[in-house]
Parts: sequence; C-alpha cells; structure tokens
Amino acid sequence: MKTSMVAESFLRHAPADGSAPHLVSIQRDPALAATLQGTVGSVQLRYHSLQLIPVDLIDDLPGTWNALLDAVEAFLADGKAEVPYPSIEAQILLERTGSITKFTAGKVRHIVDAGELIDGILSGAAAYVEFAGPGQQPATGRIGELRTRAAAAGLCA
Repeated sequence: MKTSMVAESFLRHAPADGSAPHLVSIQRDPALAATLQGTVGSVQLRYHSLQLIPVDLIDDLPGTWNALLDAVEAFLADGKAEVPYPSIEAQILLERTGSITKFTAGKVRHIVDAGELIDGILSGAAAYVEFAGPGQQPATGRIGELRTRAAAAGLCA
C-alpha cells in the first residue's frame, strides 16, 4: 500500500575512525544498523513532503517509540495527547479540533490526517520492534491493541 506517511528509525553511529557521528536508517541499512551499539537515535516521520519530527530530536530510540505509542493511546482515548520525549526537553503533542489534527514534535507543528498519522506511527513502531528482535512481545501486543482501537475509531485499516 502506498502511503503519504513514512516512518523511519535511525540509530546514531559514531565511527571508530573518528569521523563525524551520523544517523543510520534501520530500514535502508539494516546490516550496518544491526552492528551498532546502544539505542540512541531518532524517529523520522514524513507526511507528504513535510518532516514532522525535527532531525535534532535525538534520544533513546525505544523510549521515543514508546512515547509515540503513548501519544497514540492518549489520542485515541481523549482526542489529544501530550507526552514528553524520554530524556530531552521536547514534547509530542497530538490534538484533534473538529476535522483537523495537529501533530507537534519539539517546536515543529503540522496539520495531518489522523488516520494516516496513526497508521504510520503504528507501522513504524512495528518495524522497529521487528528490528530490535527478541523480548519485544509486550510492544508487539500493544501495537496490535492500538491498531484494533484505531480501526474501531475509523482511523486505521
């Protein structure tokens, strides 16, 4: 399925040769990403041509995905969510006003389609959990539960 929402996970790579650290995509370079130590990284959400999450919001990658899942859960329950990033001073905000949904990460705010956003976040979280491997059953179950709740609300297929 072609979608206008793309979620991608990146891990921070600090090469041993002293060259500048950079982010490695687990989707585009899974072999290199699998060799990296640590969990510092970034989640990137792109909606059409918009970058929803600024590239400088680098934090604990599993914690960032958990924060995004917390935001989805609160949004499905109340139509709004305010969730902090794991360890940096930034918030994830989601708010529905009528037919408009605002998504904010850090200081960047965009209007998005709620269904595409929710589906993109859940798909991206599932891809990260699959990459992270064993011990991820609780996250997999939570993603499934959120997908079921989103579908019941008419927000996901």
